[in-house]
Amino acid sequence: MFGIFPFLSYNSGMKIFILFLGLTLMTWGSTWSSYLGPNGNGTAKGEIRALVQKNGPKVLWKAKVGRGCSSFTIGDGRAYTVGNDEDRDTLWCFDAKSGDVLWKKTYSEKLAPKFYDGGPGATPIIDEGLVYNLSKSGRLSCYDAATGDEKWIVKFKDDLSGNMPTWGYSSSPVVYGDVLLCLPCSKKGAMVALNKKTGKTVWSSSNGARPGYAAPVLYQHKGKDAAVVFHGRSVVGYDLSAKGKVLYEYEWRTPYDVNASNPQVLGDLVHISSGYNMGYAVIDVSKPKPEIVHRNRDLPMIFQNCFVEGDDLIGCFGDKRYNTELYRMDFKSGDILWKHSLPGTRGSTAKIGETTVVLTETGMVVFGKAGEKGFTESGRHQFFEEISKKLCWAPLAIGEGKLFARTNQGQVVCLDLTTTH
Repeated sequence: MFGIFPFLSYNSGMKIFILFLGLTLMTWGSTWSSYLGPNGNGTAKGEIRALVQKNGPKVLWKAKVGRGCSSFTIGDGRAYTVGNDEDRDTLWCFDAKSGDVLWKKTYSEKLAPKFYDGGPGATPIIDEGLVYNLSKSGRLSCYDAATGDEKWIVKFKDDLSGNMPTWGYSSSPVVYGDVLLCLPCSKKGAMVALNKKTGKTVWSSSNGARPGYAAPVLYQHKGKDAAVVFHGRSVVGYDLSAKGKVLYEYEWRTPYDVNASNPQVLGDLVHISSGYNMGYAVIDVSKPKPEIVHRNRDLPMIFQNCFVEGDDLIGCFGDKRYNTELYRMDFKSGDILWKHSLPGTRGSTAKIGETTVVLTETGMVVFGKAGEKGFTESGRHQFFEEISKKLCWAPLAIGEGKLFARTNQGQVVCLDLTTTH
């Protein structure tokens, strides 16, 4: 084992080996702990080798989890997602390497396939040995992440006077310190902070808001901890150090209140985007009354995610009327640096180290380098050939060297990003 260190003793060699192993694991990080990963924007540390990108990663396992658009979270060798079958949701805990079911929890919940496949839209999140899951009807439950033992349940409608949106609750909660930030959108408060250990209400914001489908996004606003939320008819900034005091609000009315794509922040600029001929806008929130800096109705994100790279924004726009394209835009000016055509009308993005990864709605995984002058593909691979209706609307999830993708109908694939097939 230590032939490459001929001058070392066994003990010193073992120390270096352990250090090397630790650095390897650190490169990937230990978790993809929340919706859109550890940073809440689809980015994480890691390195995907060129050969894996070119030839395609090895398929570790496949599974069926029920219908829905819930993504995965990964931590401590376990992977979690939720799906619906015969009007019952199941929260799944898999062994991330083998695909063995470690535990599962099932409860009654309507499929509610309103103009799509139906099923849950929020993604489970993990934090300090607990996993949290939000159903479409607003059933927020907490379990021991290792054993599945139930800790508490809060019902948005019954316990928090919540106002459920048309397609059900889909805004994944976010952990902030000792609380869980949730969006029941009741008249008593659009945002609620729950004690993450007990589920008890710690504080509620004083404002009301129509419910949307995006998750809270944490950031710094003028040196203060803040969250920006894309509600059903507005984008709102909250001061988290002052029990959710409203910092700013800008009206954005998308038909059917479908504001579902997470905002992105660069300094005092906030990017929002939606479908139904709304497109995107970048808003200056430094002033008491926010103002649009630039806007383009032809670059919609109905629920796709994007991420900030330097002073630019990278993501997949697209809608039912548009074929999707990965693009790079100057955040401050709105100048489009480049566009890159991809299959389907929508796609989710992730950035792992220097590699940009796209999961198209057709089930294709695309690897490449998103440079300043263009996107250079290093491989595209289809993993759902046997699926007749290849709709992948849940964002891809990447953690512990593995990529998880699923279809709306519940087919799951786990890929080993450290090994080619």
